[in-house]
Amino acid sequence: MPKQQSAAQKAKAKKGMKKKRQLDPFLKKDWYVVKVPTYMPNNQNSYRVGFSPATKGRARKALESRSFMINLGDLQNDEKKNQHDELNWKKFRFITEETFGDKLLTQWHGMQITRDKRCSLIRKWHSMIEAFCDAKTTDGYVLRVKALAFTKRQSTQIKKNCYAKTSQMRVIRARMRDIIKNHVSGTDLQGVVRKLSHSSIGNDIRKSCQLTFPLKVCLIEKVKVMRKPKKDVAKLMASHDLTTGFDPLEEKEENEDDENEDGDVEVDDNEAEEQES
Repeated sequence: MPKQQSAAQKAKAKKGMKKKRQLDPFLKKDWYVVKVPTYMPNNQNSYRVGFSPATKGRARKALESRSFMINLGDLQNDEKKNQHDELNWKKFRFITEETFGDKLLTQWHGMQITRDKRCSLIRKWHSMIEAFCDAKTTDGYVLRVKALAFTKRQSTQIKKNCYAKTSQMRVIRARMRDIIKNHVSGTDLQGVVRKLSHSSIGNDIRKSCQLTFPLKVCLIEKVKVMRKPKKDVAKLMASHDLTTGFDPLEEKEENEDDENEDGDVEVDDNEAEEQES
């Protein structure tokens, strides 16, 4: 049997032991470029929205179905950022579909609004109307859409509140579902994303429900992808920009400008020598 060490011997052995150096775990990881589809408005950085790490050797399994939440304002080019309030409170979710070299090819996977936007819409003495609807796009995506509406107080009314009756809410919800189904089922996923970016579905709901009860705000609060078609790699690659990747674009442009300036200087020196001779 091995001899048992005393507490003093154990303490002495611990003092003499060398501590293991803790390495940064991110040094063992590879970095991949997150690319959004080309139908999104951001083309300044060639649809590159960020980077994501993965452990070397197990990247394909680790990156499978990894999702990213991106603000719609960050997907715009610099001249359109903060142009209007519609861009800043919508969050789009993208999910990894395929790994192509050092690039992650993503697909749109849902949308929701920020919490502060939702809280800013809630008011006393008003009715909040919610409606859920499942609809299928022409390319096979089944989306669950949640719409949100708030009643409006008229300038000529005397009473303090503007509550809608239960029967009026029922009519408004039915109309919401019909409009959402018409918008989603009549186009593909790319068209739905474009409509959500421009808030066209909420505007149509608000206009169509004015005769039932005036609505102050109507918008799409959340969209979730319930089912999607079988993955088509060729179609996915066709919707992405694969020419640019990890290389920083700005540095390339600066190097090209420096080379052009150097070439101009050499030409000027040669012309000066010819004139002197």
